[in-house]
Amino acid sequence: MMKRDLRFSRRNLLRTLGAGAALLPLLESDPADAQCLAGGIKRLYIFAWPDGMLSSTNSWSATGNDPSSWKLAPFQASLQPYQSDLLLLNGVDYKFLRDGPASERTGHACLPGMLTGALYKSAGSSTAGDVAGGPSVDQFIGSKLKAGGYGGLVSLNQGAFVESTARLSWAAAGQAVIPDFDPYHVFNTYIKGKITAPASSGTPATPPATTPTVDYVKASQKSILDAVMADLNRFSNVVGTADKANIDRHLSYVRDIEAGLATMTGTGTGSTGTSAATTGSGAACGVPAAATATPVAFKNTDNIPVIAKLHMDLAIAAFAADLTRVAVMQIGDQGAAHLILSWAPLNFKSGGPNPGDANTGDVNGLHAIAHRNVADKVACDTWFQSQIAYVIGQMKSIADPSGKSMLDSSVVVGMNNMRTGTHETTGVPVVMAGSCGGYFKTGRSLALPAGTPNNGLLIALCNAMGTPTQTFGDAMYGGELSVLKG
Repeated sequence: MMKRDLRFSRRNLLRTLGAGAALLPLLESDPADAQCLAGGIKRLYIFAWPDGMLSSTNSWSATGNDPSSWKLAPFQASLQPYQSDLLLLNGVDYKFLRDGPASERTGHACLPGMLTGALYKSAGSSTAGDVAGGPSVDQFIGSKLKAGGYGGLVSLNQGAFVESTARLSWAAAGQAVIPDFDPYHVFNTYIKGKITAPASSGTPATPPATTPTVDYVKASQKSILDAVMADLNRFSNVVGTADKANIDRHLSYVRDIEAGLATMTGTGTGSTGTSAATTGSGAACGVPAAATATPVAFKNTDNIPVIAKLHMDLAIAAFAADLTRVAVMQIGDQGAAHLILSWAPLNFKSGGPNPGDANTGDVNGLHAIAHRNVADKVACDTWFQSQIAYVIGQMKSIADPSGKSMLDSSVVVGMNNMRTGTHETTGVPVVMAGSCGGYFKTGRSLALPAGTPNNGLLIALCNAMGTPTQTFGDAMYGGELSVLKG
């Protein structure tokens, strides 16, 4: 093939480039991908957390069918710049919990099934032991894409401060997917080089039970991007001008992720009540003075904002390079009893076991705050909404080769396992953003009819992503939630 022909084939370019080619974003002029790129590549990002989106003192956004006819609730102010991209739902019912076996019937027990919509295969002695009765929507969509010829990961599953063995994602009934808790591991495994082939269950590789020590100082001294950039310089006359600019922006984005990873340190001794700090383009963990440079402390709640941001950035970088088209991020587990939002502006500090109910963990942990369900719960709700806003903003700022933003061709979904901190499994709000290539009609805030099962939402996500199905989970809960299409 002549050199001038290489600029029209991303595959040939990647074969020619050296190590680290997986870092490259999609190029705009590959005929083999033209049909896919014309409408933008569809991607699904799911962000989940526990203990309710609301409290007894705050309410959901007003309803309306265009952005000028409704207002966001005050605790959702971070979403204001993206109101025309939003599709807010108030709310869905987790009917599978009521109708099948479960260890309990509270909202905590919804977590293992909220992405499956299936009756549990079996109930454990606690919510941590409940076993899903079918695949979760992320694994279903990713597996269908793989079966159709897509070469990337089935799904990138990530988590921060997940203590429980209760699982959110399932490859099939009884086959749990363990989220990757370590951003450095995600970067090293999926971003740095070749994609690791998923296991037979369709799950991404998972970190070992004991995370090996990483020399972050040494790792930061030699960027893996150096070799990639050298390759790009050698082949700059092959890559088109627009592609070169796109690649430069993408690699700068990944360089920022590297900077954040290089500064991750911590003691691993639990929350100290101090705030995490951010510096420059890469966020740095706030580390107690006595700490030494050790691997990131996953048990130190001060580090959660940094870990969560790195995970989100890594998923978006993986989307840009088409390493995966589905990602799931969770903060906390079904109860988050020891998750203390200790960073600014919240600044909660450990108060010891909750005297009212030791099972709810620390008196200032998210679980106990949710039970109180008042002003401090609103502060927590506000922070979680800001995390959705961050993902939306990042995806909206990145252009696909189609010329549209990544968000335009994708959908972001924020979900919780209950309505408020008092365990309701009905009327649970959902935040959506992005039309998924025009499938969803955004700019709306909808009040769903009472009794709307979450299955209809899951079906809609499957159909929007080009992996059609008429039912999801248990068929008795009906078909697609068609109102999402307008």
